[in-house]
Amino acid sequence: MNRKAFIKQLRSHLKFLDKKALEEEVLYYINKIDKSKKSDEEVIKSFGSMEDIVHEVCKRRKIEAVSKKDFFIVQFYNDLVDLGTLLKNCDGKKRGKILLDLLVLVLLTCFLKIPFIFIRDLGDQIIDGFFNSNITFFALWGLVMELIYVLFALSYFVRTFRKWFGNLETN
Repeated sequence: MNRKAFIKQLRSHLKFLDKKALEEEVLYYINKIDKSKKSDEEVIKSFGSMEDIVHEVCKRRKIEAVSKKDFFIVQFYNDLVDLGTLLKNCDGKKRGKILLDLLVLVLLTCFLKIPFIFIRDLGDQIIDGFFNSNITFFALWGLVMELIYVLFALSYFVRTFRKWFGNLETN
């Protein structure tokens, strides 16, 4: 990651700080990059992930650290806000491509349901063989499969979203 992209991501991930504190932290990391004899990319890599940087900033500023779960949700929310801002400010052709990509992502997430349907039906047949059509077991099995699908689909959607749309403004 180059310096410009790093600073942009850093600002985005430290939005929870007030303006003065945010600028102090950005300056802190810029100074660390400038003072190092290594390349910008090497120094930035040595900082660790953005999550690590956020935790370090919180620790340094004696702020309650954001949990990994909350960090993931906050990060996805920030990405959605950035995407909305980008869609609002870009030209029609680029906006159309982004919306088409988003539609493809939603469709891919929906197609992930197909293997879960096969597994659920296979489980239904096994349950029917062992429990003689006990509706309770069918219902529980169906619920478990739906929950697993929802978790899997959300995880896939968020990770793919971040991969596809995480660097739109830099492109």
